[in-house]
Amino acid sequence: MNKQTQEYLRDIPMKPYDLLKEGLIVLLVISGVVLVLAILFNSPDYPAVRSVDVASRQPILYLKTSANILAGNSDLQGYGPPYTPDTANAQQVFGIAPANWFGVTDPINPPQDLVLAPLNRVAKLNSDVATALQAYQAASPDQQQAWVDAYLAALDKATVSSGQVQIPEGDYGPVATMMDGMLQLGQAGLLEGTLNSADNVPYMLNPTLSLLFFQDDVDQQVANSLDMLGGQWGMSHETGPYPGAWWTAPASFLYQIPPMSSSPNGDLQTGLLLGLVFLVMLFLPFIPVLNKLPRWLGVYKIIWRDWYQKQRSESKASGYRPAEHSSASTD
Repeated sequence: MNKQTQEYLRDIPMKPYDLLKEGLIVLLVISGVVLVLAILFNSPDYPAVRSVDVASRQPILYLKTSANILAGNSDLQGYGPPYTPDTANAQQVFGIAPANWFGVTDPINPPQDLVLAPLNRVAKLNSDVATALQAYQAASPDQQQAWVDAYLAALDKATVSSGQVQIPEGDYGPVATMMDGMLQLGQAGLLEGTLNSADNVPYMLNPTLSLLFFQDDVDQQVANSLDMLGGQWGMSHETGPYPGAWWTAPASFLYQIPPMSSSPNGDLQTGLLLGLVFLVMLFLPFIPVLNKLPRWLGVYKIIWRDWYQKQRSESKASGYRPAEHSSASTD
């Protein structure tokens, strides 16, 4: 401690404090508690949602997801930055949309990237899919839409037999064959690899496409079954009947109240509010009125209660009652 620091701290009561010792004790206690709980309750981890599971257990739902993406019904279609150039859909507050500042950094064309591109790979091994794909791409956009819409309507009446989806007779053009190819790709567990290998690198570095494929319906159903939707305080839940990330409770709470609970700009509003609270806490010593709270609340008297008790005892013994230290020395 240099002379300037010693002079500054003169007459200020101080306590010995071993930060390393306390940190080590806390680490050992928490580690022991975590180890015991892990042994008693096992891991609450829920397995990842994989295409092979969805395609095998709920093939109709898998096909509806694929066909809706092909029809342009995916939420990604007009999401805005960073995926699509629809800047009007970017979240904004008071007309300011930070996502638009960076633009489209990860461009995605859902029908092309999530359905047609995987089918192009299937077409190299399946001539029926290759022929269907050629017929689909040669048709007009209106004809393509009519085929897909008819197929989606037929899926509402579809049945499953031996893992295969049976749909009523109808004019689906090449779409039925294309969707059969998508189903085979999913049941083989190859969809994720096909979507994530667009960069042609030996390792999967960007799983964005595979994560977004099921985000509309499948992931919503799974999250709802686990009470992990936004309206269910999902951010602070663990998968299963266990508490989760408690430190996300402030954000989860904001998502439950208006306007964040119903606004399309809820994510941005929540982020800005949390940022504002952080800035207030960071600059609290410099904000008028708020910087007086420590003195008004008197929490420092509880922290330094042994010193104040000692001062009272000494004042009673000497018959002299000294003035309390200023807030600068006690806060």
